[in-house]
Amino acid sequence: MNALKTPFFPVHGVIRSIIELAADNRLFEIQLQEPNGLPRCRPGQFVQLWIPGVGEAPISVCSGKVGASMELCVRRAGRVTSALFQMQEGDWLGLRGPYGNGFPVELFEGKDLVLIAGGLGVAPIRSLWQYLLDYRQKFGRLILVYGMRHSIDLLFRAEFQVLLRRRDLDVYIAAEDVVGPQLPTVSFQLGRVTDMIKLAQITPGFQAAVCGPPVMYKYVVQELRAKGMPDSNIWLSLERHMKCGIGKCGHCYVGGQFTCRAGPVFRLNDLQFLPEAIECA
Repeated sequence: MNALKTPFFPVHGVIRSIIELAADNRLFEIQLQEPNGLPRCRPGQFVQLWIPGVGEAPISVCSGKVGASMELCVRRAGRVTSALFQMQEGDWLGLRGPYGNGFPVELFEGKDLVLIAGGLGVAPIRSLWQYLLDYRQKFGRLILVYGMRHSIDLLFRAEFQVLLRRRDLDVYIAAEDVVGPQLPTVSFQLGRVTDMIKLAQITPGFQAAVCGPPVMYKYVVQELRAKGMPDSNIWLSLERHMKCGIGKCGHCYVGGQFTCRAGPVFRLNDLQFLPEAIECA
């Protein structure tokens, strides 16, 4: 049986490279030992990362292209991720998936887009911006908004240095605490994600893709609505609800739905009947 055709069987992967991004955050490039890799993976989907003898954990894919290899941005936060941080290049692990519904990139074609990320939510948003830039001619104006608590927590620093120089993408980066001596060589604004949304030239016709801590969503939605954006144009990732990925453990069961199956990306309209998922009414 082909491992890619069953959600229960992991694909063998080898760690090709490990890059330090910030404290307790690393970027892992995984070489997939399957001829076709994970060709069905879309921006916003996630995989289950399995470490033999330890367990598995859901991780959002953060690379726009997924084929023979893929990238995962991981924060050390539990048993599985701590074990991953002990591994080295050349070590092997297992991956199964991808799972869930990603961002509707076909629907986005021909439209203006604003991508909004908070904290580690920048990882799945990165998969989307890489995809959009790879097919840049298919999309209208692109705005990227990224906020964090401390400037030293900036992820993908080198990539943002490149993004800030592009003329076909407007980038806004904010931190609530900007540390002078350790200030990364990128242009920072002192403030929050919502402050950057107010600054950005977003019109009601934009589509919005949002990912970050749940507490952020209420205020981001308020600002987008204040700019006249309808709820039908706002897409939210509930990737932090993920656990088993196949609707068996019940960890992501919200409002009568398994978000790992129906999501993790939802149109805001579809969350109106899921008050447990997000408070933004």
